[in-house]
Amino acid sequence: MPLNTSVDQEVIGAGGSMQVDPGSIPGLVTSLQDSLDRVGVQIEHAITELRIRPWAGDPVSTEAADEFNGRSVGGEFDALTALCGYRDQLQSAAESLELAGRQYADVEDANITRLTPGC
Repeated sequence: MPLNTSVDQEVIGAGGSMQVDPGSIPGLVTSLQDSLDRVGVQIEHAITELRIRPWAGDPVSTEAADEFNGRSVGGEFDALTALCGYRDQLQSAAESLELAGRQYADVEDANITRLTPGC
């Protein structure tokens, strides 16, 4: 039976709920963790390698470098901020699925205990 799991509403862009087969949760979490690892590498590259310096030392290259850096790693809507937001959403989804899996297992264990005849 599919399990309903809520996604943290405070994460930007997150919303609603989804139905997940409890048996598929470990694989989904693994996929999300793999994606988190790849996004982490991209974030590291953005931090260490994406910023540029004015190449000609003139006002035009200075303005171009400032514009590029603002869009890549230094503005409100820059690429680095987008990558970090995506990483946060992946992390939230992985944590929500892990929690849902634990809750499902707890309910199943309680049901088995109740249905098992005892002394």
